[in-house]
Amino acid sequence: METVIESGENTGKLVVVDEANPRCSIASDISATVAQQAFKALKAPIEMVTSPHTPVPFSPDLEKFYIPSTEKIINSVQKTLSN
Repeated sequence: METVIESGENTGKLVVVDEANPRCSIASDISATVAQQAFKALKAPIEMVTSPHTPVPFSPDLEKFYIPSTEKIINSVQKTLSN
């Protein structure tokens, strides 16, 4: 966790990617910890890229839309870097 906090302090930006839903996940824990310990250094909001806050779909066709895609991750990184 120290490395992530240092990175947030050095860059002022953070994107956290996690396949879990956004509540009670490692992504939310990392985001909260960095916000608490490095808030003054942040130049942009912390961006979380996660699955939707819904049950995991059973259908393989729907499941591929549930997991964060490469495109969604790239868009979030570009959005964060543009701030």
